[in-house]
Amino acid sequence: MNISKSKYKPRMTPNVPGKLNIKRTILIGLAFLTSQAAWAYYNFIMPLMLREFYADMNISWLGADTFVGMVMVLDNIVAVICLPYFGVISDHTHSKHGKRMPYMILGIILGAISFSLLPHMKIFWALFAVIMFFNLSLAFYRSAAMSLMPDLTDPKLRSTGNALIQIMGAFAFLLGYSGPIIMNLFYDVETYEGTVAARIGSFYFVSVVMLVGLMILFFSIKETPTGEKFLKIGKLPISIDPITFENLGEHPSPIGKKENKLTYLKTVLSDKDKSALFMLLALFASSFGVNAIETFYSSFAIIYLGWTDGMASTVLMIAPISLVISAYPVGKLSDKFGRKNAVTLGLIGLAFTVEILHYLDLWLLNPSSYYIGTIISIFLAGFFIALISINGIVIIWQLAPEGKIGAYTGVYYLFTQAAAIISPIVAGFQFDLYTQVFPERIQLYGTGYQYRQLFFYVLMWQLIALIFISRVKRGESEEFTKTHLKNLAEQYSDG
Repeated sequence: MNISKSKYKPRMTPNVPGKLNIKRTILIGLAFLTSQAAWAYYNFIMPLMLREFYADMNISWLGADTFVGMVMVLDNIVAVICLPYFGVISDHTHSKHGKRMPYMILGIILGAISFSLLPHMKIFWALFAVIMFFNLSLAFYRSAAMSLMPDLTDPKLRSTGNALIQIMGAFAFLLGYSGPIIMNLFYDVETYEGTVAARIGSFYFVSVVMLVGLMILFFSIKETPTGEKFLKIGKLPISIDPITFENLGEHPSPIGKKENKLTYLKTVLSDKDKSALFMLLALFASSFGVNAIETFYSSFAIIYLGWTDGMASTVLMIAPISLVISAYPVGKLSDKFGRKNAVTLGLIGLAFTVEILHYLDLWLLNPSSYYIGTIISIFLAGFFIALISINGIVIIWQLAPEGKIGAYTGVYYLFTQAAAIISPIVAGFQFDLYTQVFPERIQLYGTGYQYRQLFFYVLMWQLIALIFISRVKRGESEEFTKTHLKNLAEQYSDG
């Protein structure tokens, strides 16, 4: 049954073909912002909270940091399992609010509520239940949030629109990390009670950010209705014209066998030229190291260095700022010197930077000098990560044979998701192993000394990535035109 076009009229001014509605795109980005702000603070504070729970649990057979790593990867596991499903059902949704908005209404509200409950859980299994509910809530609307921009944007401008969405994501990280800084103004974080109160306040702050973002999104972005009720799942996907926002009705899915990412992996492995495989392995290795920083840097800064939450979050805020500032010069560097060379420079630079961070406290003994030196180093790390991440996916596209770009993109996300799931556990196990093998060093240099190995861990994986990328023989930027690359970014971006 096709939906009548006359029954459900557009509720927003149509797009002007060839012209991006910047204001509307930024407002659409609020959906992405709500989840990224929550993840920023979640990844910052949860490892510290989980260590406190571990101390009260009788699981000595499992190291504290391995335990932390195992819990911290739950969100990625939930995402791998749930995102494709929720993405498909949002395509099939009949709703008076449009096919994406119901998921954001439910997901953001439930996510904000569960997020605000996290600091109040006193029993681990209660905390675990809330963590799972929070992960499911965010997974429930993430696919819909990612799909909203292409739904409402001229296909020729989706690449530019995605860039704005990514900037909103970086801004979200700033909001997530700013919670501890703001709470430091109201609480005495030099005391345990003050620290606990500030952390609760930070959870509330991020929850409010999520709800305010939803309110602005709901009242400013009016999707074309696709049904009469709040949410009903249909049998066929529904199309909305991205220019006029007219409801084009239900349409059958493309005929053909649906391949999964493991099928795509076989495609990559079967190619005679292994450049794509080595590039994927290089990106996997680099991501393997970076994911450990996201999980354990706050533990290094707060447990070992003795920083307050606000000091640590201020340093971590520098990375997304660097990524935004670096986007344009990274593009210029890549055009001039080649994308493979840009990724290689990023790997070498990141390895060099983390090694500086490893020894920085030995070189700069003054706490203020060390803090400033760390901020500069994190800024440089953000630039080098941008070189890797911005160019990595494009090289994969360039290496894909004709007609297999979608398959290679699927494998790219399979490799990066695998790194996000495995790395925190491996890093946590390494820290526990170091604690067991060198207990005298922990006793001599203080609790948290094992986290100094974080920088060696990242260095090691960047060096492994360099070995892999040295085996990549093709993939330079001149093989695709800029127009072709732009079209691919529009079609396959995950932003």
